Amino acid sequence: MLAVLGTINLVLGAKLAILGLGEETVGSQRVAWNAELPRSMAGYAERPRADAYTEIVARPVFSKSRKPFVPPPPAPPLPIAPQQAVTADPGLIVGGIMITTRESKAYLLNKAGGGVGSWVDEEGMFQGWKVKTIDASGVRIEQVGRVIELQLYPRN
Repeated sequence: MLAVLGTINLVLGAKLAILGLGEETVGSQRVAWNAELPRSMAGYAERPRADAYTEIVARPVFSKSRKPFVPPPPAPPLPIAPQQAVTADPGLIVGGIMITTRESKAYLLNKAGGGVGSWVDEEGMFQGWKVKTIDASGVRIEQVGRVIELQLYPRN
């Protein structure tokens, strides 16, 4: 049995050797590899000599003797504009807004007033506050230089 297996191995090995050393099969192409190495030292003569790098060698990049990086000075601060909208709660609520082609009105009421309020036009007054603008999202009111925006619906 071992002799039969040995014979089969020899036959298969001979077949592989013939295929490997024989002509190339149809459709396969040999690709020539070219490393494109320089053929002469002519390109190296143009490089600077080693003594041209004395400044770099004198102060290596990762040496403790190098000076640390100093960031540029900060830019001067921009002037701060006065805040127009004050976040203090005046106790007023926008109950509704009505905008037509002829006029804009807002229904303003006091939180402590029990739900009683009134419709106010733009430039109208309500409890000491002057209504400056009315738009679909809310009302802008002013009193003694304080400007507050009242929203009809909370912002998300």
